[in-house]
Amino acid sequence: MPTPKKIEQVAELKDRISRAEIAIAASYQGTSVAEQVALRSALREANAEMRVVKNTLLKIAATDAGLAQFAELADGPTAVVFGFDDLVAPARALANYIKDNAGTAVEIRRAVVSGEVVDAAYVMDLATVPSREELLSRIAGGLVGKVRELMMLLDGTTREFAGLLEARAVQLESEGEAG
Repeated sequence: MPTPKKIEQVAELKDRISRAEIAIAASYQGTSVAEQVALRSALREANAEMRVVKNTLLKIAATDAGLAQFAELADGPTAVVFGFDDLVAPARALANYIKDNAGTAVEIRRAVVSGEVVDAAYVMDLATVPSREELLSRIAGGLVGKVRELMMLLDGTTREFAGLLEARAVQLESEGEAG
């Protein structure tokens, strides 16, 4: 018979699963409390959170949420990193933590990204994607460059046309004086 605490944990997991854009399963055994605090802090800065979950409760929550693919994250002692707004930031924060702490026991196993189960390599690749702001600034820079190029082209064409008109006016004046 489920206890009230477990019912509450399943409800919380179900809520997180239904809102998550990305959920990354990671092994965490062998990490100290200080390392876990540092990791949680880095994830919080990326608007993500890490929850150590019981596999059975995760499977129940996934089934209750109608998102069975999340049940595939349950494999051994599991910590799940949930990202709600952005796909890239949580993956980058976790990958950077692992890279910066070479001896850490934290290891990415697999993830659910936009409803699809992916492997650890996919998450590491996702971590290298530029941020949304950087991509938008690149697009804006490209557009501004093309608009500037068009403006310069139009300005040159207008200048050439004005030069032709002036030359024609001088030609007509000289013909008028001669005739």
